[in-house]
Amino acid sequence: MKCLLDATSVKVLARAIHCLAKIGDELHIEPTENGLTLKTVNASKSAYSAFNFHLPFFLDFCHISENTIQADPDEDTVIKCKLPMKSILSVFRSIGSLEKSVETCNIMLPLLEALLIIEFKCKHGIIKHFNLRYFECESVEAEFCKSGYASKFSCSSRFYSETLLSFHSSTQEVTWSLAMDQVHLSNHIDDEIDPSKCVRTEVTLAKDEFVDFNVALCTQVTFCLKELRAILAFAEALKLDLDCRMEGAGQPVLFSLEKANLYSADFLLATLTPVLDSTATSSRTTNNQRKNYVSTQSDVSKHSSPVPVLRDKADSRTVSCVNLQTTLVPIVSESPCHTSRLDSLSLIEPQPFPAMEDDFDLEIQPPPPKRARARYIFQNCLKATQELRERPCEVFAPDSEGDE
Repeated sequence: MKCLLDATSVKVLARAIHCLAKIGDELHIEPTENGLTLKTVNASKSAYSAFNFHLPFFLDFCHISENTIQADPDEDTVIKCKLPMKSILSVFRSIGSLEKSVETCNIMLPLLEALLIIEFKCKHGIIKHFNLRYFECESVEAEFCKSGYASKFSCSSRFYSETLLSFHSSTQEVTWSLAMDQVHLSNHIDDEIDPSKCVRTEVTLAKDEFVDFNVALCTQVTFCLKELRAILAFAEALKLDLDCRMEGAGQPVLFSLEKANLYSADFLLATLTPVLDSTATSSRTTNNQRKNYVSTQSDVSKHSSPVPVLRDKADSRTVSCVNLQTTLVPIVSESPCHTSRLDSLSLIEPQPFPAMEDDFDLEIQPPPPKRARARYIFQNCLKATQELRERPCEVFAPDSEGDE
């Protein structure tokens, strides 16, 4: 693979790499006949991001790697690789300096060398050369259908960023409540946390604030805010509109953006699966939910629901998936593809004590109450600080004055 970019394209490429670095730890590079694709998946397999740079984005582009020693037309010379984000960020770290100094950028993937070669031609004849070691891998894809989502709305990225300023920086998850004429945003609070000790933030966006607003299903969706802020950082810098597609709770959310025929990006984020109460007192609620479930299924069946599955093209085995089935009782999966968060208390649950032998009869005394402990402490304070016991000792400095 070999491609040539101008200064404007280098700036966009650098911002895309910074956006992907905030989501995943590895950068997947996949050259195709239609352009270059950069992808990443986060560690929990709950977020998938892909940037597609089309042919007009480059000054020159060739997706086939050159074999300088022996050319074999039957050999597949298209290299698909991955490399750590830290290594690629060391090249595109300062976007401002790249914009001011770089004139052209040449990126190459030689066939016989496991190196990603990046060459910057800067002003005053300065040339910067970088060799990054990569690892060959298979393609990672997320199969989804944009037309299968029931709800879609578009808005400027700057408006989204100003809306998220209302939330505290420590907010990890946000809940989007869709209605026919508005979108309601609120910070998500776990059940383990006392609501009286938390700050509740709610923002309502009217229908007129959106460029395109088409909500066919009223629902509530909760997902992580970290990936959304990374998306908005890229879109706001380039003044792009952001499209959002939602289906329902437990089903992934799709954010997408596009710039004419130069480049496009898709971000697939997993959502939290709602946890239902299974106690005996909630039997009437469960029956009502079953009735609503049947009616909801009849409405949703009219729309072709998306089936996003993250797959490995080599052996078609599932790498990461999102549970799309609406069930009354949530099924907790032990696999890493489970999208809902793990219960933090289950990780620190104490283990039972091992069985002790019958020879030992241990009497475990209960701890004393607070008053008894306080009296015992003050009793020790009133005792003499020195014990008057005769101890054999050697006198090194006798008294200077005699006893009278």
